[in-house]
Amino acid sequence: MRERETHSLIGATSWAITRRVLHPQAEGIENFAISRRHLIEGGSVLIYANDPLEKKSVPATAIAVEDHLISINHLVVFVSRRQVDSNLGLPNKAQHYFLMNKWAKSPGVTMIPIVQEKDRWRYPDWVEFNTAAEAEGKELAKTSGNVIVITPGGERTPKLQEAKIGFAALFRDAKEIAMAMPIAVPYKANKVIAGPPISWEDSLKDRERNPEMFLKDRLMARLALITPEEERGFYAEMAEKFVMPPTTAE
Repeated sequence: MRERETHSLIGATSWAITRRVLHPQAEGIENFAISRRHLIEGGSVLIYANDPLEKKSVPATAIAVEDHLISINHLVVFVSRRQVDSNLGLPNKAQHYFLMNKWAKSPGVTMIPIVQEKDRWRYPDWVEFNTAAEAEGKELAKTSGNVIVITPGGERTPKLQEAKIGFAALFRDAKEIAMAMPIAVPYKANKVIAGPPISWEDSLKDRERNPEMFLKDRLMARLALITPEEERGFYAEMAEKFVMPPTTAE
């Protein structure tokens, strides 16, 4: 399991303030427990979450990980390269300072910047950059004890949008060790909701019962089912049609 020494007073203090300000309520404790047991037994967990406009999805999910899963220095988060680009103004510089510098030391979160589609014009090296980022993410997802957090939609919005294929590919690459767990962060509600985590074998059962859906959409249908109906967006209809099979844990 990945461990690291963390020595950053600024990082520790700012994280403590973030925890105090957000203090999200957690629902689906039994699902956190399943994932925690999987981690203890040597697995990894891929968390995929929606990203509402308030910029709270990742920190709220990180708090839930720390409270209900594992020490936060096992957490790996994909972030937008543009959002942490210190050359793009004060807000981005501040995010780089705290996320990439201080929070990487304490509480010890691993941040992996990745270029979003809308930002490719800004970064001519985006292909090489993303290839390296994806390789790092795959390696960490296949490492025992790690928790990987990704927001599949790639945009902040109060409603679910169509997911990119990257997170499903990450699950497939780490299928021998990873479980995938959806987390819904409702818009304008200070809570996180964990859905049932699934193994790769569970996802094959999903495919048998929902053969018309791609893997990414079957996974997102599970996220939609724990998301408030008015926030299901692109996946509202799929959530209604999705046939939920029993999970390994059941």
